[in-house]
Amino acid sequence: MKKLILIFIAAVFIGCSSTGVQVTFDDEKSNAIKAAYDGYLANDYSWAETLYSPDIAVHINNVDAIDLDANVAGLASHHELFSNISMSHPSGGDAFVQTTNYNDDTGIWSNAWFIWKGTGKVTGVTIEVPCHVAYQWNDEGQITQTWLFSDQAPLLAEVNAAQAVAE
Repeated sequence: MKKLILIFIAAVFIGCSSTGVQVTFDDEKSNAIKAAYDGYLANDYSWAETLYSPDIAVHINNVDAIDLDANVAGLASHHELFSNISMSHPSGGDAFVQTTNYNDDTGIWSNAWFIWKGTGKVTGVTIEVPCHVAYQWNDEGQITQTWLFSDQAPLLAEVNAAQAVAE
């Protein structure tokens, strides 16, 4: 009888172990993205070459991807076009970031949600843009692809205003 009870208890513990999807919020990958956001806000991109895979594909509202250099140049241009740049989330903090390990061929993805805010240096208009970014990680702990979903129209309006002034 004692053996049956031990077998039953062992089966319960083994059966309850987590083998499915695992979602974390304060893990190494989520924190690396938050640290990169801090670097972005400081206009410092020293994190990019270690966080991103050299062959990263960055998708910005498009199936066509840009590379690492184009992405960093685009991020840096935000600071040329806008002042008082910030990122926030209604639940508090700069961004809400979670990492999901699917424990299958889907791999590990981190997702971030935030509201990007900045004041145009040419127009003086303050804009707020809700953003969602998905990051896929490789086995080496680097991001191999990024998908950004946001309304780019307010940012493009500032780009157009800056180009008109430059002409």
